Amino acid sequence: MEPQAVNRLLSLFTLPFLLLGSAASAQTPSVITFNADWTIAASGQLLEGGQVQVAYDVNRLPDCRTTLPDGSPSWSITGHYRINGGPPGSFDLAGLPTTGAPPVIPLPTPGTLELWFKVSGDNCERYDSHYGTNFPFTIHPLNPSAPATILFQEGWVEFVVGTLKQGQPFVIDFDLDRLPECRLLYNGAPTWDVGVRYRFNNGVYGEKSVTQVSGYSRTGTPVTIIPPAGASSVSVWFENWDRGSCRRWDSNLGANYHFSLQP
Repeated sequence: MEPQAVNRLLSLFTLPFLLLGSAASAQTPSVITFNADWTIAASGQLLEGGQVQVAYDVNRLPDCRTTLPDGSPSWSITGHYRINGGPPGSFDLAGLPTTGAPPVIPLPTPGTLELWFKVSGDNCERYDSHYGTNFPFTIHPLNPSAPATILFQEGWVEFVVGTLKQGQPFVIDFDLDRLPECRLLYNGAPTWDVGVRYRFNNGVYGEKSVTQVSGYSRTGTPVTIIPPAGASSVSVWFENWDRGSCRRWDSNLGANYHFSLQP
């Protein structure tokens, strides 16, 4: 089967990065994952008026693990956050609950979200705070006039920003690193391409290149699709090819990616 059958299981990003990621709707809460190997995985874009969930691997803060006589933890790991330099908030992550708050943060305004973490035990405290500077993330403003965008990001994550609507143009933004194999050149110039194929539920089919050439380089570029009258859903897949015999597909393991268009 296709290479994403294995690779789509995990996507790891390091700072700095733009938070983009996983669900088929901008209304789905985004997720920031702090992994034990000090990488950070981001799923979903941080949007004004939305929420973000924090998933934290407790192996990042292994110290201060004191216990009560019955063996239960007397230590706690708490997350802390601040938006645009405002008052800090906190939430429970592991060990003994101290705040009573789940690791879900509301994002009322655009700007900057800071995150940091602390483990506390008997006479012991340790921090995970990006060397005291905290972990910064951008909260993006909503733009109701912008066309909806379907993002296909490296690491096999896909999601929609905005609302796909019947009869209204939408944008497909494809990360070429999802299909990196077919890359033949001729006299230094690229002889390969990546195209999006799409079919609406009323049978209308189309295809467009999701790349552009500048000199001897080919890079990805967003493309705009205009739904035909009467279409209420669209299926999408991608093909990578070069002038040799190399062909690769990004098609959700042959099922294609399906999106509804709202009335």
